Amino acid sequence: MDMSPLIAIHLTAALAALAMGPVALWARKAGANRPQLHRATGYAWVTLMLLTGTSAIFIRDYRLPNIAGYTPIHLLVPVVYGMLFLAFWFLAKGNITGHRKTMQGLYLGACGVAGVFTLLPGRFLGELIWVKWLGLLPPHVHPIPTATQGPPMIAQILINTPVWVWGLLAALLALGFSQVRSRSASAARIVLMSLGLGAFSLYGTISAFGASPAVLGSWLATAVLLMLVVTQRPVPAGSRYDSASRQFRLPGSWIPMVLIMGIFVTKYAVGVSLVMHPELKYHANFGMAVGTLYGAFSGIFAGRAIGLMRLALRPAASRIQPALNV
Repeated sequence: MDMSPLIAIHLTAALAALAMGPVALWARKAGANRPQLHRATGYAWVTLMLLTGTSAIFIRDYRLPNIAGYTPIHLLVPVVYGMLFLAFWFLAKGNITGHRKTMQGLYLGACGVAGVFTLLPGRFLGELIWVKWLGLLPPHVHPIPTATQGPPMIAQILINTPVWVWGLLAALLALGFSQVRSRSASAARIVLMSLGLGAFSLYGTISAFGASPAVLGSWLATAVLLMLVVTQRPVPAGSRYDSASRQFRLPGSWIPMVLIMGIFVTKYAVGVSLVMHPELKYHANFGMAVGTLYGAFSGIFAGRAIGLMRLALRPAASRIQPALNV
């Protein structure tokens, strides 16, 4: 089995979900209750799990007991879909205990058990990570051939990353951390931030795949869909607009940080992938998956900005967004 674009997408989403899950679960514990961090990491984790499950449908493995390339581990795909639906159904009904237990079970089953199985040395992903990327283990039964015996792949990637990329990362981290604490912001600043990050994600799409109608269509469709979904939700609890100063008073939130880092990590990962495998630029599935991911980040940002602009248009008595219990 080669490192196809689908496997690259599946691996990246699965590892990110594995790392982000404990943060989302910890943020809602009674001793460390951080609802905004929980929502931000929770939405990101759900997105990653959907991407992991969907990509797994198209990955076949004929080395294990299988039916048309589908092995027993593929049974986790409908389980992931079903448990995510159940978790949000519990949430809609106000059953927080059911929601929490469902999410905990899904993480332990889909990320824990399946993760241990797929990352064992000797499995493709295990060989890729422990042997080729990190260089922590010697080659197993079927080592992945390497062109050189130099430093591990991750070390090579970091060494060859231009310095300006780290400067951009520092600037984006500063922007993200500025959103974590309560703050005041003008309408122009909110709109410009949304437009700027949307343009950044669109630039990432076009710079990687050109003006491909399929990729741009994926970006636009996902951005519009997520924008419509987010605008139907209440603005962050405690948000208010002061017409006298024409300023918004906004509570701190980790959601902008997650979205900003999502755009950066996507652009960085796509750039590295295209350098290592230039043929991916012409792979329709890979391009559409990346366009969809970029569009999701842009749509959520746009939806949040539109929701705040609506808050400014409300009558003065209703401009304070009440706190939510969820």
